[in-house]
Amino acid sequence: MAKFNALNSRLNAREVVIIDGGTGTEIPRRKVPLCPDTWSGRANLTHPDVIRQIHEDYISSGAEVIITNTFWTSRSGLKRGNLDDKTVEINNISVTLAKEARENVQSDKEILIAGSMSTFFPMNDPTIIPSYEEALGNYREQAQILAKAGVDFFALEMLIRTMDARAAAQAASETGLPIWVGYSVTESEDGQIYLGLRKHGNESIKDGVEAVQDIEGVSAFCIMHSDVKHTKSALKILRNHTSLPIGAYAHSIEASQDTVQQYEHVVERSVKEYVNYARDWLLAGASIVGGCCGITPDHIEALNNGLPSRLSDI
Repeated sequence: MAKFNALNSRLNAREVVIIDGGTGTEIPRRKVPLCPDTWSGRANLTHPDVIRQIHEDYISSGAEVIITNTFWTSRSGLKRGNLDDKTVEINNISVTLAKEARENVQSDKEILIAGSMSTFFPMNDPTIIPSYEEALGNYREQAQILAKAGVDFFALEMLIRTMDARAAAQAASETGLPIWVGYSVTESEDGQIYLGLRKHGNESIKDGVEAVQDIEGVSAFCIMHSDVKHTKSALKILRNHTSLPIGAYAHSIEASQDTVQQYEHVVERSVKEYVNYARDWLLAGASIVGGCCGITPDHIEALNNGLPSRLSDI
């Protein structure tokens, strides 16, 4: 907890913290196929060296937070690939790989490991509200596994419904570890920003903050896995509704039906272009900056080298 408290103190002092980039899209970029049912989770079993190397590359690029490859490894997620009997193993392996990467790479930064948990199913339709109790049980098991394995805090990712956010935050809070809450957003036809991906359920960023702000351990809010073009606007709204540190880690993808293996088509967004967007995010108040799908170690290195160390210097 001491390491996280030191990081949080820096964020509250408006220092800029660089986190890692995408893992799920790095896997196929390194010639390892994704599982059509479990996204990146199966690779923890089949290609652990690749996962470890991805973490190592992000640390070498300047990230001081690496996020476990557990985005889709709750029991309900793994069940879709008939891997639910390996729920504990896959989550434990992911934390072990992140720890090994931290040990293997010399860095002048204190590296923290965030345990990823993501939206309950269906994962891309915010208009369908699953049972809160079912979702809570799903998150609770994964949170306990990740906490016992040794993550430093939780990164709740690609949240598109307040129900998921509250269930995941409650489950994470029960471990006693801090929590970053990451919402994905989309822009409606009338230019409004809502929670969701490519469709929305009429829940706002304000709704998202209010859903979890009373849960112990919530320490930051992020706009993540969202289009770079919408992220600045979302951050401005987010800044108006919380005094906690805020962050941004956008994606560089487009929806695609080209292949069941890929799910999305990665847009080759230049490193310079991404850094320019990130500067706008700092101006909007973000002090946590990294990347999601399609963002590589090269992008993270450019953020580390090209962004100021404090928001006051932007």
